[in-house]
Amino acid sequence: MRFFAGPIVERISPLGLLAVSALFGAIGLTMLGYAEGALMCVLAATVYGIGKTFLWPTMLAVVSEQFPKGGAITIGAAGGVGMLAAGLLGGPGIGFLQDQNASAKLRESSAAVYDRYKAPKENEFLWMKTVGLDGSKVGVLEDGGKEAQRALDVMQKDNAKPEAIAAQKSLVDWWNSSAGPEAASDKPLVEGAGLFGGRQALKLTAFVPATMFVCYALLLAWFATQGGYKARGMHH
Repeated sequence: MRFFAGPIVERISPLGLLAVSALFGAIGLTMLGYAEGALMCVLAATVYGIGKTFLWPTMLAVVSEQFPKGGAITIGAAGGVGMLAAGLLGGPGIGFLQDQNASAKLRESSAAVYDRYKAPKENEFLWMKTVGLDGSKVGVLEDGGKEAQRALDVMQKDNAKPEAIAAQKSLVDWWNSSAGPEAASDKPLVEGAGLFGGRQALKLTAFVPATMFVCYALLLAWFATQGGYKARGMHH
């Protein structure tokens, strides 16, 4: 779709395209948060994909047009800030939201099941803390403990480090003695909590492109007072 961005930019300007893209991104993420069934998931992902398609290259184009003297350094700095934000804030933030909502949902459904599958330590993001679900235990629940037992057998056969064997054996013993007998009733609750957490994280993440839309709209309004969006020359 990026090959056809030119005619769109000519009609609504690069900032207009950024604003529309951010709006599509927010709508797509919100739709993903409510989507049920394969068709709705594909439709929602398509809407989101249309939005994110133009954001990155158009953002770099706007930076190069408004700060031409900065050259490659300015473009690289803007791109670097975006990558740092995605790596340091985006990924961990979405994961935290998913953990927080999934654990809250499971705790609400059954405190006993939550205690059985909660993580051994807190998950932290910025100033916030939560105790999410233990991914290892949830994985054991998904396949009925088969992979955990196989991994233990392989470790023992290959004479792995004693601490690794002890940790794996503890997981297998937990499954056989505590979680396994309750798996039939636990599994729907744990899976439902995980799905709820993922959906809530998507809905909350939609506020990011929604905020971007507001910012781009304000920039469009400011440029309108200056005679419209125009690329700056080297004399600026």
